[in-house]
Amino acid sequence: MEEIKTVCIVGPGRMGIGIATALLAGRPELRVVLLDVKDRDPGRENEALERARAEVERNLILLKDLGELAGNPTERMEGLALTRDANEHLKSCGVVFEALPEQPDLKQAFLRNTEGAFERSAIIASSTSTIHLSTFCEAARHPERIVIAHWLNPAFIIPLVEVATGDATAPWASEGILRFLTEMGKIPVELRDSAGFIVPRIQVAAMNEAVRIVEEGVAGPETVDTAIKAGFGFRLAVLGLVEFIDLGGLDILYNASRYLYGELGLEQYRPLPSVTEKMERGEVGPRSGKGYYDYTGVDTDAMFLDRYRGFVELLNLVRRSRHLDFRGGIRDRSAADPTR
Repeated sequence: MEEIKTVCIVGPGRMGIGIATALLAGRPELRVVLLDVKDRDPGRENEALERARAEVERNLILLKDLGELAGNPTERMEGLALTRDANEHLKSCGVVFEALPEQPDLKQAFLRNTEGAFERSAIIASSTSTIHLSTFCEAARHPERIVIAHWLNPAFIIPLVEVATGDATAPWASEGILRFLTEMGKIPVELRDSAGFIVPRIQVAAMNEAVRIVEEGVAGPETVDTAIKAGFGFRLAVLGLVEFIDLGGLDILYNASRYLYGELGLEQYRPLPSVTEKMERGEVGPRSGKGYYDYTGVDTDAMFLDRYRGFVELLNLVRRSRHLDFRGGIRDRSAADPTR
């Protein structure tokens, strides 16, 4: 795959702005083209693009102020081009990030109308968080170069990008987008195309349960958010969910699931088949040598100490921060005590 020098972002909305900021901040040598394909009122055709330009610049200035940008924000902005012409600038684009609203017909129409404007070797990556890859492939003349690259807002801060590929995806396209994202400092994870991918599926399940707790009167929104920030979310900043299951003991998940399923009767609490199977085999985590991970040859005492150090490091970070705390609710943290 040739070196990528020009990247196109389709859609000047929140995600498009975030991706543009990330690209300009992470790869200063890139030329970034922001394309608006939406019909606009006469005389106001360029307003969305100009707003996007201003917000990208504000984001870059913020990154500079936070010490996350080595260069000059104004100089980085020189790499950004704005256009409403789908044929202008685009022939040389090595990657196209489609960031249109979550409407399949709209995204398919874009592909049908503009795919011919890009080089055959260009990778086209949709930023969708919900739509199947096959939906895009149906509208493409060259489905082998279509992937999903799901960025998480704010795209210029969150490291993760979920890359979904399918049977039609060419190896050069999947390898190329993973390499490109890695080189610009992101953490891409490749997964099989599935509705909701990884993060949105887990998020939706957790968010629905948080709302259910509020609806049932168990606790108010602020209390729920405090519990998430000071407990559940705090631990997940150090441990992944599957590692969390293993280190806590898979038997805890199994027994908690059975109890909550019996008490609440909600299907999402029924113990899953692999959990039951592992319980039957005694594969409950580090103390048995195997859970969802294999702990053969692992110094588990040292592993636990390392995770504890991570917890304390994170705890101290929150204690020192003017912008972080464990309390739920809406408040102005910018006026927090600077001695914290």
